[in-house]
Amino acid sequence: MDPVFLGGLVLTLLGILLAMLIDGNSIGPLIGPSAFLLVFTASLGAGVMAYRASELKTFPKAARKAIRSDVPNVQDTITALAKLAEVARREGMLALERQMEELEDRFLELGVQLLVDGADEKVVKETLEIELEATDDRHHRAIDFYKNLAGYAPTFGMVGTVIGLVNMLGNLEDPEQLGLGLALALLTTLYGVLIGNLLFNPIAARLERLNQVEMEALEVAVDGVLSIRAGASPRGVIERLESYLPPSDRVGVGDRLQPKNASGEAA
Repeated sequence: MDPVFLGGLVLTLLGILLAMLIDGNSIGPLIGPSAFLLVFTASLGAGVMAYRASELKTFPKAARKAIRSDVPNVQDTITALAKLAEVARREGMLALERQMEELEDRFLELGVQLLVDGADEKVVKETLEIELEATDDRHHRAIDFYKNLAGYAPTFGMVGTVIGLVNMLGNLEDPEQLGLGLALALLTTLYGVLIGNLLFNPIAARLERLNQVEMEALEVAVDGVLSIRAGASPRGVIERLESYLPPSDRVGVGDRLQPKNASGEAA
């Protein structure tokens, strides 16, 4: 799990628990498996109704991605493109085919394949932009799914509260149970708000930010592949692509292309 995501979750829970303990409240009455089950399953059920089965299979993977923060690193992308530019400049475009086995980025692999196939600049650009837009669309389906769940959770929390109140009012002959019944009825509202804002909303927001980061890396990849296609030097590719980065993150030509020694430092 990404430490930032985990830290935010812990901080939120810690704040809630400490506030309760300071006021002398007990945690026990807030534990309600039935309330959690109602809100979570009802929200999930309502959420899946809008999507096809093939789309639903990707959403758990998206949640894991949000927690792990597994997205392309723009620094690695620039370094990989600089090395590809060096090979293309020294040995020609066809030599890039040998480098494809070392690429872990599927998008970058597609770009290199287009270069090896000899596609012209327009075809390379259009193909990569189509792939970029399709990736963005897939990501936003998952983002919208978790945003929808975050909206459904408080609503079904209110549904649970209404159900609890109806049952409580139907049992007025036992006044001693009114307080307990009201507490249980309101518990689903609490769970709805917590599940929506502590689980679904953070996942959606995290996916949205990770998508922005990934789109930025893919745009750098498009520019880099087109630069290699145009015959740019490794230095030219690095200087061009590093202009996307803030000055503090710019590494320079030497650190990206200079081979590393056994200790991991530039030789």
